[in-house]
Amino acid sequence: MASAAEIANDMSAHAVYWQKRDRRIFQACNETARVIRMYLDEKQVDGRTFGLLHRRLLDLTLSSTTERFMAAPNFDRALQTLFALRAQVSE
Repeated sequence: MASAAEIANDMSAHAVYWQKRDRRIFQACNETARVIRMYLDEKQVDGRTFGLLHRRLLDLTLSSTTERFMAAPNFDRALQTLFALRAQVSE
């Protein structure tokens, strides 16, 4: 399994790819990478930021438009990483 840092880097790379192709995916990838890095740097992530990102990733995961793209980011893996990092902080 990939580390959280690798997943943040993967999301950043996806953001570059999607920048001029799909704004929603671009923003979600950028925000995901930023929040994962905040957790890794032991900075506080407020509930609103986490909740809005969670909702955005779920919307994109369940969207039929992203399923047809071969280069679509793995939002499920990003969500699992975010929840794991959030659980570590709350311990």
